[in-house]
Amino acid sequence: MGIKKTIYIYFILINLSLFYAVITSCGTIKPDYTHDLPVIRIDTVNSEPILDRENWVTMTFSLTDPSNPSNNIPAISNQQIRGRGNASWTQTPEDGKRPYRIRFRNDQQQSLFGLAAARNWVLLKSGNDLNNSFGFELGKRLGLEYTCSYNHVHLYLNGDYRGLYLLTEHRQADPAVIGAAGRPKVDLTEGWFVEIDRYFDESPKFRTAHYNLPIMVKTPEDSNVNENDWDFDISKFPVFNRVVSDWNNITNLMASDAFPENGYRYYVDIDSFVKYFIVQTLVKNNDLFRPGVDEGREIGSTFFYKDKGGKIGAGPIWDLDWSFAPWEFEGEKFLPTTAPYQIHPWFKRFHDDPVFHVRYKEIWNNNYQNNILTMSKFIDSHGAKIKKGARENQKRWLEGDIYWHLNHIKSYFNTRVSYLNREYNKVDVLPASGKFHSLTPQKFTLVAFGDITNITSSLQKGRNSPFEIINELSITPAGDGGYLAVITVRPKSAGTDKLIIKGKNQGKEFTLSVNLTY
Repeated sequence: MGIKKTIYIYFILINLSLFYAVITSCGTIKPDYTHDLPVIRIDTVNSEPILDRENWVTMTFSLTDPSNPSNNIPAISNQQIRGRGNASWTQTPEDGKRPYRIRFRNDQQQSLFGLAAARNWVLLKSGNDLNNSFGFELGKRLGLEYTCSYNHVHLYLNGDYRGLYLLTEHRQADPAVIGAAGRPKVDLTEGWFVEIDRYFDESPKFRTAHYNLPIMVKTPEDSNVNENDWDFDISKFPVFNRVVSDWNNITNLMASDAFPENGYRYYVDIDSFVKYFIVQTLVKNNDLFRPGVDEGREIGSTFFYKDKGGKIGAGPIWDLDWSFAPWEFEGEKFLPTTAPYQIHPWFKRFHDDPVFHVRYKEIWNNNYQNNILTMSKFIDSHGAKIKKGARENQKRWLEGDIYWHLNHIKSYFNTRVSYLNREYNKVDVLPASGKFHSLTPQKFTLVAFGDITNITSSLQKGRNSPFEIINELSITPAGDGGYLAVITVRPKSAGTDKLIIKGKNQGKEFTLSVNLTY
């Protein structure tokens, strides 16, 4: 065979390979798939396309689990499906991979994978499956109530393989008033379930007087309310008055100069907020750390609930697609060694409360060894579990390099958890600075995990100081490994000085200083 002929044959073969790769990614030729993960098949009536997030399309649903046939669900018809999501829906090409919401008939609440039966379920598109499953797993380990479940599945839509998805609960109040994963227990006559989100695109909705929080009411519901009615006036619907009242009450209390000793804790489930913040902070969820319009920050996809006679709780955790920071956002690199606490003004306000702050240290430290540090092993085991499925997804969409993603998450996590553990085991003083507007004494509180010993306090200017220490530090155990120590200072005349506090904690000496101004 001549050299020219050989080159020509090679050229034809290369082009045929490229042509096959292109049409495979477009779905014209379907690669062979041998799935080891569960498979969901959805067939719409007359193969009707799913074009938007508003209109339901009738479909037939089935589930096959090769590793556990007890999870199998034979084809059931006359069910519904539509699109879902914000950026995850709109930023995808018309024929691309999109997330969906499944709705079963009212008389056919459906259990999937042995989970509590529900009418609504969600298929999150892969690409960031590990981010969400990691966050959900961490939430469960910390004991965050109503954390969503997660199951990786392959989806076929009208016979077309659509790739790997994450099946989980649709966030809503539990109509059975029992409570389940993803569905907080909420008595519909007195409780509520809301979302705070920068899109602010669903009615009924309102903004709080303080902090300008964009709140959308998921529960209770009113048949007279149209979520697409942009001129909706929530004040005309008494059923929502308690939601508005509860939120203005808690935000007013937290914005008050009398905070935190003004009774705000009576209305908040502190442990749920601490666990919620720990998950969001550890994964560095960009939806909560990104620059924005509210004093430089925005909030995205956060959920809160209140049951009859209960306190405001945080959760469930949702939408961790933009976590572990594999990119820069508006020039800001989300490094694992920055922002040890939430940055939105309302979230930050919680940490001005020594009782909340010490509880944060306690929950972190008491979960560190068994539930946080071991998440590194979970990344390995869970990645191995979905590795084959991710490769099959890659055949279809040429996306989702699981090896890069696994290595990135693990590296990011290990660096971040080490950094946060150092930060959360420092002794902090609240408030961090002292501005006096009158001769009224002010308390400063040391917050630590582990006993504080060998404490001394002094004023830098000594006898010449315009301030005086009127109560020396008194140490009180917080109850679960944390300690609080309070010192009281009073101004004598106008001027400035510095309060110096020294001591020992966890075998290490520390020195803290507080600038005083009157």
